[in-house]
Amino acid sequence: MEKIHRGDGFAIIEKDGEYQISWAQGPYNEPVYYPISKRNMDKAFKSYQDAREVMIYAETGQWPSGVEEEVEINKVFVQKSPELLLKVPENQELFTKSELDKLLSLAKQALQKSDDYN
Repeated sequence: MEKIHRGDGFAIIEKDGEYQISWAQGPYNEPVYYPISKRNMDKAFKSYQDAREVMIYAETGQWPSGVEEEVEINKVFVQKSPELLLKVPENQELFTKSELDKLLSLAKQALQKSDDYN
């Protein structure tokens, strides 16, 4: 079943656990659609500025200045504590599949060591 979440100048369509952001664009205000993650859907509803950042990212594949630096800081932090990938699954969206595979292996090892000590 399709669910539409309306925002300020955009809408997010949720269907079968997948999300698309849509807004009117161009001289004829034709709707455009871009796939986004659940995390970016949540971000889009935090504020007008966050919604604009998500729309730019969806359209261009690049975060506006300042946002990308925050993402990199978060990635470095999670890389130092990879168990956060298991404890907070949304962190997995920060990484590519190959990066994630390596980090999940480290996360499982770290949690196993932690369990061994307890």
